[in-house]
Amino acid sequence: MSEPTQEPMSAEEAGDKIIIYWEREYSTAFAPERLKLDFNPHRPMLNNMTLDEQRALAASGYKVVPDDCGPVRTVGSYGWLIRCPADIKLRRTADGVRWQSPPILPEERLLGYKTFSGMYVDLILNSGYPKLCCGIRFYYPKHVGLMMKDLPNPFYHLPDRTFSIWEGIKTQEYKRTPNQYEWLPDYEAFTANFLLQLHKPTAIKRGDPIGLVLPVLLPKQFALEEIKHP
Repeated sequence: MSEPTQEPMSAEEAGDKIIIYWEREYSTAFAPERLKLDFNPHRPMLNNMTLDEQRALAASGYKVVPDDCGPVRTVGSYGWLIRCPADIKLRRTADGVRWQSPPILPEERLLGYKTFSGMYVDLILNSGYPKLCCGIRFYYPKHVGLMMKDLPNPFYHLPDRTFSIWEGIKTQEYKRTPNQYEWLPDYEAFTANFLLQLHKPTAIKRGDPIGLVLPVLLPKQFALEEIKHP
């Protein structure tokens, strides 16, 4: 694989950017996309109003909902969304997790990777927790980690969803996926495979949102100090 072509940017912009690379492991995988959760665009933005305007709005009977909170809106567009590459069904039985999933065909394996089961669903060492293989491989600098998270506020955006995501952070301590590119000497690689917590029998369609991947700085990059007053 040759180095990717990048758009020209100023030295200042280049110095501020932490570049995360990705590629498809399976041809069926969806490209990561910026998260864009739907809100109510017709609602007025309180942060653009003066205090008198907010008071007038309150006097008219307007009721604030969590959508109106700035941090809630921000988290709704933060991170890269990963989608399911195939139609699958999962359920728990007395004997463990059972699933229906199409096989990962040889011609679909762009990087040669195959799960233990040969399907898009696996179990981690007979743990009873299914792992959904989404077919995306990320490459990230060693001084950062990539957090795998559930969708923010799923009770609001996906109230009928029958599974949750086990959240975690991929760091350089877990070198299970090889970085095969010499032009990325200070990068680590990992596959975006999500561990699922099933609440009920679950059917996931190809293209359904699964979880998020977002960059985070590792704890060693931070120091926590209390501000003390005399």
